[in-house]
Amino acid sequence: MEPVAYSDSPQTSPLRILVVEDDPESLQMMGALLSLWGYAPRLVASGQAALDAVDQEMPDVLLLDLGLPGMDGFEVARRLRGRPGGERLFISAVTAYRGDEHQRQAREAGFDRYLMKPVDIETLRQVLTNASRGGFGSPS
Repeated sequence: MEPVAYSDSPQTSPLRILVVEDDPESLQMMGALLSLWGYAPRLVASGQAALDAVDQEMPDVLLLDLGLPGMDGFEVARRLRGRPGGERLFISAVTAYRGDEHQRQAREAGFDRYLMKPVDIETLRQVLTNASRGGFGSPS
């Protein structure tokens, strides 16, 4: 599959992306960026909504904030990894949490990548390109 190019018009992409972010502005901005790249992301604002969305349709990629109210992103990842098919889900943290301890917790919870806010757009694009090819890229 060709890399997803920058475009003002949607492209067809089989990659199913679920974005979980409790900040409404950040959620809408991530959704707009992904749409600009030709994806049709599903956007939810809580850990429970993420689990419910996965029950309806398993995404290929989960872009998951860690600092969610109630059920945090670490717990969401642990629960998803424990489900049938959860090992095939690509999960990337998208977080303002800094530091080695948070990254260690994310690895233990089953995250494939750890992206810090503000997310570098080129890095995000490369992560999605690799995920669309079935590869997870480097685990940083």
